[in-house]
Amino acid sequence: MKSNFRILIILTGLLLCSINLSAQQITLNLSKTPLKVVLKAIEKQCDFTFVYSNSLNGINDEVTIKTNKEQLENVLKTLLVAKNIGYKITEKQIALTPKELVPNETTVVQQTTEVKSQSRPVVKGVIKDGVKGEPVPFATIFIKENKSIGGYTDVNGSFSIMAENVNQTLVVSCIGYTTQEIAIGGRSAIDVFLAPEATNLDEVMVVAYGTAKKSTFTGSAAIVNEESFKMRPLTDITQALAATTPGVQIGTSNGQPGSEPTIRIRGIGSFNAGNAPLIILDGMPYDNAFSSINPSDIESVTVLKDASSASLYGARGANGVLLINTKKGKSGKPKVEVKYNFGVTSQQTADYKLLNDKDYMELYWETQRNTFVLNGYTEANANSLAGPAFLAGISYNPYLMDATQLFDSNGKLNPNAVNHWKEDTDWYGAITQLGKRHDSNISISGANENTDYYTSIGYMQEEGYVKGSEFNRLSAKANVNSKITKWLKVGTNLNVSYSTSGGEQNESSGSNANPFRFVRYIGNILPIHLHNPATGEYIYDVNGNKMYDFGNGWQSKDGTIVVPSRDAFAGNNHALEVQNNYSGYLRQTINIKGYADVSLAKGLKLTINAGLGSNMYRSWSGGYVYEQKGNAGSSSKNTSNTTTWTFQQLFNYNKSFGKHNFDILAGHESYQYAYFYLSTSMKTQTIIGDNFEYANFTEVNALPSSYTNNYRVEGFLSRLNYDFNEKYFFSASYRRDGSSRFYEDVRWGDFWSVGAGWTVDKEKFMTGVEFVDMLKLRASYGVVGNDDLSSYYPWRATYAINNNGEPGYIQSSLGNRSLTWETSNNFDIATEFRLFDSRLEGSVEYFHRVSSDLLFSVPQPISSGISSIDINAGSMYNKGFEISLNGVAISKNDFQLSINGNATFLKNKITDLPLDPYPTSVYKIEEGHSRYDFWLRQWYGVNPATGYNLFKADVDMFTFTDGELLEINGVNYTENIAKSLYDYAGTSLPIVTGGIGANIAWKNFTLKFNFYYQLGGKFYDNNYQSLMSGSNIYFAQHEDLLGRWRKPGDVTNIAKVVAGTAVNNIGAASSTRWLLSSDMIELTNLNLSYKIPSKFLQTKNITDATIYFSADNALMISARRGVYPRRNFQSGYISNGDVYAPSRVISLGLSLTF
Repeated sequence: MKSNFRILIILTGLLLCSINLSAQQITLNLSKTPLKVVLKAIEKQCDFTFVYSNSLNGINDEVTIKTNKEQLENVLKTLLVAKNIGYKITEKQIALTPKELVPNETTVVQQTTEVKSQSRPVVKGVIKDGVKGEPVPFATIFIKENKSIGGYTDVNGSFSIMAENVNQTLVVSCIGYTTQEIAIGGRSAIDVFLAPEATNLDEVMVVAYGTAKKSTFTGSAAIVNEESFKMRPLTDITQALAATTPGVQIGTSNGQPGSEPTIRIRGIGSFNAGNAPLIILDGMPYDNAFSSINPSDIESVTVLKDASSASLYGARGANGVLLINTKKGKSGKPKVEVKYNFGVTSQQTADYKLLNDKDYMELYWETQRNTFVLNGYTEANANSLAGPAFLAGISYNPYLMDATQLFDSNGKLNPNAVNHWKEDTDWYGAITQLGKRHDSNISISGANENTDYYTSIGYMQEEGYVKGSEFNRLSAKANVNSKITKWLKVGTNLNVSYSTSGGEQNESSGSNANPFRFVRYIGNILPIHLHNPATGEYIYDVNGNKMYDFGNGWQSKDGTIVVPSRDAFAGNNHALEVQNNYSGYLRQTINIKGYADVSLAKGLKLTINAGLGSNMYRSWSGGYVYEQKGNAGSSSKNTSNTTTWTFQQLFNYNKSFGKHNFDILAGHESYQYAYFYLSTSMKTQTIIGDNFEYANFTEVNALPSSYTNNYRVEGFLSRLNYDFNEKYFFSASYRRDGSSRFYEDVRWGDFWSVGAGWTVDKEKFMTGVEFVDMLKLRASYGVVGNDDLSSYYPWRATYAINNNGEPGYIQSSLGNRSLTWETSNNFDIATEFRLFDSRLEGSVEYFHRVSSDLLFSVPQPISSGISSIDINAGSMYNKGFEISLNGVAISKNDFQLSINGNATFLKNKITDLPLDPYPTSVYKIEEGHSRYDFWLRQWYGVNPATGYNLFKADVDMFTFTDGELLEINGVNYTENIAKSLYDYAGTSLPIVTGGIGANIAWKNFTLKFNFYYQLGGKFYDNNYQSLMSGSNIYFAQHEDLLGRWRKPGDVTNIAKVVAGTAVNNIGAASSTRWLLSSDMIELTNLNLSYKIPSKFLQTKNITDATIYFSADNALMISARRGVYPRRNFQSGYISNGDVYAPSRVISLGLSLTF
């Protein structure tokens, strides 16, 4: 009875398929066209999609066919029979296979009989889609050790295969899925869940509050998958976005290991509020450091860039969204992955080229001589006085000669002079090292049809290239999801991290307490240690150790040795301080999410999410007492605790009516944030030693200070996605948010978006356009908000209570109850394409982002007692193009070459400003200009007659005396910098930024590399400006000063060197003199890996072994050595600060899978 019933079902299904095929009428007129192109033309005229392997014999053969309203079944017979290709129909798919391998019931029965007779192991099972859980028909399955044993699954995804022994391995593959290998291991029943392949037509991507097919998505998003970064030594995941993601700028203001990056998506949308994107970790808002997330646990990162993709995040989505999706278990037997990476760190960017000791001495002799001449001395007298004046001024003389012996009459150094402490002047070498980096990770994962799991633990230890700097992280993760019943699925996702970081305490200071500033600028004749001025020998302490020179002067107890003091860099010696002055932090983070998916009815699902984030942060800094160190030792300690709660209730409904497909989302989200901060400091140690952190060993202790911040957002959200036959798409979203940052009357805001798409290649008029595999147009418009203001209570008046132990309070700010959201109106239009048999794919996108109701601080009358009040006023836009291309250049036998590239063109303009135009630093904020535009004195060059700098004269503002103006080509210039003209001088915004990369595979070797580039724009080099003054005798100077003006008639762009501010001609003052091109190219990553063949593995338990070499930040070329133009993109301009430069990491790694 059961057998008859089964036959009836099969016959009914075949009958229905036949009727369905007969109902499809096809019209074709194609000549000498590849069969696969003809099949695409058929797809556009029927409801079926063809599924086949690209290696299928005959699929690329040229055919000629002419039909007029012919039944599809007849067309298939005409096309396929002659090519010996069979086909099977299931729902809306027609699977093509070699005719002799088309599965059938008889084949299965015969095989089963044969297996029994020969007593060889029989393995049966079902192949299923790992996402949908549906059977996968016509999947290929064979024995790895003997490929002649194999076949295809039937229409129900079932298979039965006869192995030779229980130690063999099944290989399962199907177009659109990732190939899997499964050890038989004595089992007779194996169900396999195939993971969808990321590069195929229906790639599923993570989006706001769920997932979506990439083919039907109407928003702008960029996806970075694990495959692109899993062999890289990453400290945080943002390093994987640099150079690979159009529209995204990854900058760094600090190369300290573990430091946080600066992320900007499509420019800067605010002046005084936040510009950072919202971070979502596994569906929950994430408010901790990127460095607390182990990159080895990350599956993918999706960057949402427009309103259609980000508007569901409402009040926090104005600056874009980063969706970080961590790993979970995949079907198959339990998998154990072990990875270890060892590397070394060094400074990527070489420092500026400085004058050597000989040129340094001659430069400052000339500075003194020129100053004497300027003050009225004859040249002969000036020459004779210059040497003694220089040595008297600097007080240090490593040559142990007086001035008459050391310099000749023209200031040239005596060729016999010897620098007696030259080996003791490598200040840079004294604070740097070759850092070491270790990164270890182990994970265990697996899944069956009801439960999947992923657990991991990782430990990373990184030394920076500056002594004492380090970052350490211990992380653990657990992700478990289980289907309890047919209608209930639950899961939990836990991420835990414990990290510490340390380094020199003053590396962000603008004074000589900053080690980077100190070692860059200190003159290279000034020694690290104390030396006897008479003999040049080192001076030792009572323990026989060399004594450090702090520049405050030193005298032996008997008075026979007196070391002079120096007027600059006194009180510091970073060769010692970098080892003992310390700042650091400890961070403990916990992020846990629990959820339940409840199937309420067919197509209707309720998802309940609850998330908790906790961040305990401790920071400290201290300076020990050594010799004459300032403050006699000081320290500070800070503690903060951040806790966040997120609750979501989401209803999702999916329904299809024929060719009409609907996906509806409605929900509620509540987010709460609580922050507590406590700080204390102390100074003046009473006992010298390593005890600075103990309050009872200090004399001056500041009273602790503390504060709390609380913040809450309540939101109601909805989204509609619709498509017609996966050809025409429409989406709309709406969110209403309430934020505690605003007064109740303006607390709620409405954010929305609409989007549409069109798959052009599915239109009939595209029939015969052979080179187009996919062509899609999409557009979107919407409004998102930004409530990341500078205060958590801007609508309330705030008061400072008590100060240094004195009771009392004073109003510190004036609240504004009208203050509300900054808003961002986003328009986006794009085309996506795949051409030439998928050899070339990419997208071209235009965006226009208008930010309005911007936060500004408006000055208040002095009589009010309040300096300013925050208001909503002003607007600006960011607009431009993004281009992304990926191409397969060569694919032949064992060799493949693919190339990728992206480019972003960005323009920025202020369209409304509530304040009068105002200059700040080296740029100016003014309506009609970019916030990145420089505002500087207009430097022309050097006057060949006098050697002084020439600047464009401001003839409308100042009155000039005779001789102050010099007319050149009808333009007035002056040497008097106080009367020079300020004007706009270009922008720091590059014309184009992007990346170029390649992937080269040959047999088991894979080579990957990525370059970052930027072209156009300018860079203000304030370090170079300081190194070109030529006037301060204690400061190092750039070697470009060798080309300085020396005598009348010299044509050069480097002015003569003079001490002081002669005739207001300050060469080191801010002007266009210090601008240079910000063009650069950087090799962000080079990776070479080798997959060890299985025959060389020592044990069969190892299923994959890969060794790899990686070089991150390997090379950078810019307009001047010492300049890193990409360092900081968060300010209105880019300058070269005295900060920890980026690190280069060279590493070797091993990855094993069991």
